[in-house]
Amino acid sequence: MKLWQKLYIVLIVPILIILNIAIYLLFGITYRQNIQAEKNQAIGDFGMIIDQIYGEIQSSQMQDTDIKKTIQKYTNYYKQQKIELGLWEGKNKKKIYYSDKSHFKYQQKNITDNKVVKCYIDGHTRLMVFKVQKYGKTIYYFGYEKTLYNLDSMWKNIRIYYAIGSVAISIIMAIFMVFVLKKCIKPVVNLNETVKKMAGGDLKTRTDIKGNDELAVLGKNINIMAETIEKNMKQIMDETERKQWFIDNLAHEMKTPVTGICGFVEYMERAKISEDERMECLEFIGHEARRMQNMSYELLDLAVIRHSDIKKENINMKKFTDVLADWQKKRFADKRIDAKWDIKTDRLFGDEQLLETLLRNIFENSFRATEEYGKINTYVYETENETVFKVEDNGCGMNQEEIEKIKEPFYRVDKSRSRKQGGTGLGVSLCQKIVEKHDGTLEYSSQKGVGTTVTVRIPIQ
Repeated sequence: MKLWQKLYIVLIVPILIILNIAIYLLFGITYRQNIQAEKNQAIGDFGMIIDQIYGEIQSSQMQDTDIKKTIQKYTNYYKQQKIELGLWEGKNKKKIYYSDKSHFKYQQKNITDNKVVKCYIDGHTRLMVFKVQKYGKTIYYFGYEKTLYNLDSMWKNIRIYYAIGSVAISIIMAIFMVFVLKKCIKPVVNLNETVKKMAGGDLKTRTDIKGNDELAVLGKNINIMAETIEKNMKQIMDETERKQWFIDNLAHEMKTPVTGICGFVEYMERAKISEDERMECLEFIGHEARRMQNMSYELLDLAVIRHSDIKKENINMKKFTDVLADWQKKRFADKRIDAKWDIKTDRLFGDEQLLETLLRNIFENSFRATEEYGKINTYVYETENETVFKVEDNGCGMNQEEIEKIKEPFYRVDKSRSRKQGGTGLGVSLCQKIVEKHDGTLEYSSQKGVGTTVTVRIPIQ
């Protein structure tokens, strides 16, 4: 059974019961009010008739037979109004007169003074009023009976109308409730379809519920959840793709030196070679082994940085830059590269060892891209909340496509020259992770044949 059907049964049954009870009670109250009005009228009419009869009796000194005739006369007079009169004498209530059409015999025990009786006899409602009058030493009981034909007929029709109206209202209410509940449940159906599609893998689907009620808010929250899930899934898929790409490239990078080493070892084992050739082979094997060793070290550094917290502290800028400047002199000596520093701040906050590794990798890449007698300038300055290192060289430069790929692991701008110089293609990736650990940024701008500028921004505590 669907939700709207359950709600329909739970709501429509009590509503119809309460509605019919309310209508029944309303009709009952109205009916009692009508009966009370008829009673009051009957008491008033009977009082007037008694006064007339009693006046005639006192004025003419009537006997019992005369009184009977008088009662009969008044009965005949009021017969058209469906009124019957009765007369009884003495405490034993001896019958003097009442017509055969009256029903006083059914109410003999109720003949007392000022008694009003409502009864239902022969399919009609009847009102009987009794009153005691004393004439001389004789006590008389007068009776008044009125049959409420008009009231019975009216209420018979009302009951028919009530039954028809009750059925009609119930049907209308039932149909109305079906439309209302389906309208109210429609957002739930929408939510259910959306969640079902999401469960089937369609994370782009969204709910379309308007308004500000609870279901609309739930729909908006489901949309937010779907966006978050889609974003997280995309991140997971991208990360998985990057890992697979990393593994593929690592396998490729490992295959080249291992193949070369195995080939030279096999050549040395099988061929008769001179001492010079043997030394040349050993030199190649050593070069490739060192390159694999550097690669393993850098991979280890990446793993450590990714999964470890760093210890940040204030760094002595002069000491920090002096160490790097000394390293540059030794490293750049072979190419006679002119290295200059322009330092305009003494504030630096971070992990000194990691920041030194960061800048050494940047300098190393600039060194490899710069020809002999080239220039590498380093500018250090401070913005509002950052220490900035800007390294400029006049090397070979890169185009936009190469800049977009420079941070990918194992990517090399000049693959042949980089391998000859022992590069692993992991330096920029390592730099990016170090910068991320410091909540900073690493930016590259370059022009082919002109040079490259690397900008590192490290937040100040």
